[in-house]
Amino acid sequence: MQFDQKRVLDGIDLDVVRGRILAIVGGSGSGKSTLLRLMAMLIQPTGGSIEVFGTDVARIDDAAALPLRKRIGVMFQNGGLFGDMNVLENVGVPLREHTRLDDETIDELAQLRIALVGLDPDAAAKFPSQLSGGMRKRASLARAMALDPEVLFLDEPTSGLDPISSDAIDELVLELKRSLGLTIVTVTHDMDSLWRIADRVALLANGRVAIEATMQDLAASTHPVAREFFGGARGRASLHAERR
Repeated sequence: MQFDQKRVLDGIDLDVVRGRILAIVGGSGSGKSTLLRLMAMLIQPTGGSIEVFGTDVARIDDAAALPLRKRIGVMFQNGGLFGDMNVLENVGVPLREHTRLDDETIDELAQLRIALVGLDPDAAAKFPSQLSGGMRKRASLARAMALDPEVLFLDEPTSGLDPISSDAIDELVLELKRSLGLTIVTVTHDMDSLWRIADRVALLANGRVAIEATMQDLAASTHPVAREFFGGARGRASLHAERR
């Protein structure tokens, strides 16, 4: 992926395994969110190929991409909720856009998604500005789940949350994986979350995948990028906590 003259991603070679959680990590500007957006078909690459459900989506048009997009869900870092809609209306947006269901049925399905992510029923009538950070994350996740996706993309799902709310989001993500068999790709800076939920971790550096491994193998690796990753205060603290 190239923006103007800057090549952000170059030579990425990565597989996403069905039913697993893949975490994408790296320093600021390493291309994590760009890679997630490419995989979620939100932007198109300037080279190479991206295969989603067996289809190379790198050059297909919107009409061809639409059936594939209905099979994925995206939770944006800041929630991406529409401020002039309440939670019920926000969660119903994908259903109104991609189905011919009547309003009553859409509202019923939206309520089910709201319950699925652990929000109280009365949250449905609230607007994003009336929600706590954790509630906004859950509402965004409910909208991402509206069309029963097979793959879920999460951009910094615990950013800006206190430790208790972060733990609750992690548990929710794990429960969705267990109960629904979801394939999940997440971008995160949260070291504790990585230890808790990630089956595999892809560590980016210089626009490439420097190393892909479990957190345990990443922590034990002598690769210089892995050493740098765990060399900061947060990395050392998370590693110490995991070994206790």
